[in-house]
Order: sequence, then C-alpha cells, then structure tokens
Amino acid sequence: MAEHGVTGSPTEPLSVVVIGGGFAGLEACKELTPAVRKGLIRLTLIDKENFFQFNPLLVEVATGAVETRHIVYPLRSFCIPRGIRFVRNKLRMVDVERRVLVLHNQLEVPYDRLIIAAGSSTNYFGIPGAESCSFPFKTLMDAIRLRAHNVEMWELADQAESSEKRRELLTFVVAGGGITGVEICAELVHLFRHTMSRLYPEVPQSLVSVYLVEAGARLLPPAVRDAHAEIAEGHLRQLGVNIVLNRRVVSVDEDRVQLDDGQVIPAHTLIWTTGVRGQTLEAPWPWPLGRAGRLKVDAGLKVAEGVWAAGDAADVTDREGRAVPMVAQGAIQSGKVAAQNLLAELGAGQATQLLYRDLGYFVGLGKRSTIASILGVPVAGWLAWYLWAAAYLFKMVGLRKQIEVGLDILKTLLVEHDTSQIHDRRRMLRPRDLDPVLTRPEEL
Repeated sequence: MAEHGVTGSPTEPLSVVVIGGGFAGLEACKELTPAVRKGLIRLTLIDKENFFQFNPLLVEVATGAVETRHIVYPLRSFCIPRGIRFVRNKLRMVDVERRVLVLHNQLEVPYDRLIIAAGSSTNYFGIPGAESCSFPFKTLMDAIRLRAHNVEMWELADQAESSEKRRELLTFVVAGGGITGVEICAELVHLFRHTMSRLYPEVPQSLVSVYLVEAGARLLPPAVRDAHAEIAEGHLRQLGVNIVLNRRVVSVDEDRVQLDDGQVIPAHTLIWTTGVRGQTLEAPWPWPLGRAGRLKVDAGLKVAEGVWAAGDAADVTDREGRAVPMVAQGAIQSGKVAAQNLLAELGAGQATQLLYRDLGYFVGLGKRSTIASILGVPVAGWLAWYLWAAAYLFKMVGLRKQIEVGLDILKTLLVEHDTSQIHDRRRMLRPRDLDPVLTRPEEL
C-alpha cells in the first residue's frame, strides 16, 4: 500500500514529518503545533509504538514500584488535539531523491521537511553473547521482561535443592555503572531485602548477590559531581553490592559472565546498561554518521537540506563546542531547536543554534534516598527524593499519568513492591529459564 500526495505546491501547506515519539520528537511537535493550526504545514508523527514512554521510571517498573501502563502515554491522545497525524509504523529507509519515507508494509510517506528523532538502541560493542544472553534496559518491554525474569529466578531458587544452584540463580550482574546501572542495583537490593525475603522464606538471603561492573575508575558519568559519585559508591557497598571498577565484560553466556581480568561470575542474569548507539535501518542512512552511529549535525541540528536530527539520533555539539549528552533534557532542548530552525526556513521564526543547558541530574539510591544537582545546587537524602518525585511528576505527559504515577510513588511509602508474574512465559523468558532441569535433584 502506498500513500501519495502533492507536497510543496503553492496551494497546499508543506508536509513535515517527525520520526520518533520520544522526548525530542514530542518537543519538536509541540514547537510546530502553532504552524499546524495556522495552516502553514501538515505535520505527521511516525513511531513504531503507539505510546510515549517515560524512560526515567523504567527502573521502578522493572522492580514493581510503578505500574507498567502508568509510564506510557498514547501518542494519538497527544497528536489529535494538535491536528497532527499519527502513523504507527517503523521506518525502513529514506528515499532522498523522491523525498519519501519507506515504512513497513511498503507504506510510503512523502515529506518536504523532516526531523529525525528516532532515538537510540542498545550498544553491545560486539561482545560475544552479550546481545543473546543479557537483558537490555531501553524499552518498556525490556523492563517487563526483566521483572518477569527476576521473579522467575526466585521461584526456581525456591525449588532448587542445592545452595550452589540457588546462589547461581540469585546472582545478578549489572554491566555499566552509569545512572541506570546504579539505580537498578539499589532498587534490586531493596526489592530483594524487603519484599522477596518475606515472600521466599526458604531462600537464605546470604545466597543473593548483586554485582555492578564498570569499565571506568568511578561510578556515574562525568557530569555527576565527584562527591555524589563517592556517596553512590559508598551507599551501594553498604547495601552489599559487589562493585567491580576498571573491568569490562568480555564474554557472556546464560550461566556466566566473564571479565577482562579472567574472573568468571556464575550468574543467570546480566543486565546490560553500558551504552547506546543510533538506530539502524534496513537500508543505511543516506547521510554521514558520527559517534556511535548517530547522524552528524551542525549546531543548528541540520543534517542536510530540509532535514534535521535531534535527541539520541543526532551526534550533537552545541555552539560552544560541547557534546550534548544522550539524556532527556538534551533531547528536549535539541528537539525544540530543530523545530525552530525548520520554521525559520519557512519564514515563521528566527534561526538559532543549540546552547545546551545542563539543568542537573537525579540518581535514585533506593528506599527514598536520592542524590541530585538542581541548577548546580547539590541535594541529597529525603529532600532530593521529594524533588525527584516532584520533577518527574511534572514531566509526565498528561494529567492522568501524573495522578497514576503520583499514587504509585505514595504507595511505595506504605506497601511492598508488586511481584505478580503476569506474562506469557515462553515469550518473556529465555529458553534456559524455562528448562525444568534446573530443579531436577540429579542435576543440582
């Protein structure tokens, strides 16, 4: 099926397409909405999912603190009131000569101007077994799958008849000591100590291990203060997390993780949070790529004539020569600038260049403990946790989602996390997790 239309004629508004319904894509659409309402452009948003997901709360979904559907917002609910057409489909290739986007099922969408905000994908760095045997942590389905797998490990450990097998099942390795890696380690420990230990009284807590493997000399990215990195490391060590610095994962299979110093960690669970790269298409992008497979752009986010890129899809350096990090605030700022420059070309505004403003960061350490920097002001402890909750609620798309997530956060103050395992086991778990040999006495 193909969709054709006359674009760029004097009697019709230009066709503008935004690829990607994440932070950058939605910010671009917001900026373009007044032009849609004035009839200057026809705007189409394309995404492979029909919802926006609030990535900062994926850890809470994976550990049962926040309900799955509460961090997603239907993209049609965002688009329809703004006069934006939404197409749930996946981009296969860009035909530059015809100015057409080729989607799955051979659907073709013509464009006069294009903003690429397609996000990023997990980077496995070519490490043997990493992609097939680890759990990535980028999408809502990743969080759901990890949640189901973690519960499955405890269920199998409850039935195992040897301490050695139980220890292997209950060893959890996190690769990557960035914000996500630190947060998931802290939340897993609190989940295991305060919920799983009560629900699985036959499983000794002494057999549970959590490892955090980081290739650098310290935890957390450079933008995080050294003092906060030290607080995070000390807090995790106090929780019992085994922190391994200056080491890389070099090989993975379903039963073990091998590091570059030869150390082997027997474990059924490796959570991969080490890095991301730009999205790939069935056909290569028709424009030059920069770092980590992202599209090269100038300080105005321009890729080529009539094409801009924003968020994780773009290799962005702002007008002062600073690399823009692949975080939500970078995506929001770049999405806005890309849209402003598109409008400027249509005579509906002034051209501008990105000047990245670091608004700060939040790093959750579990059990309502947080470290943060807000506009350069360091905050820690309960106050930081309250600010974290307020900031994330404010950023949620839609009043309904703000209410739902707010109630979930309040519930964590009063009740334990939800460990219900609602899923199709053969779709959500690996073949090894489904193998009953794990609990056969002769194999333990």
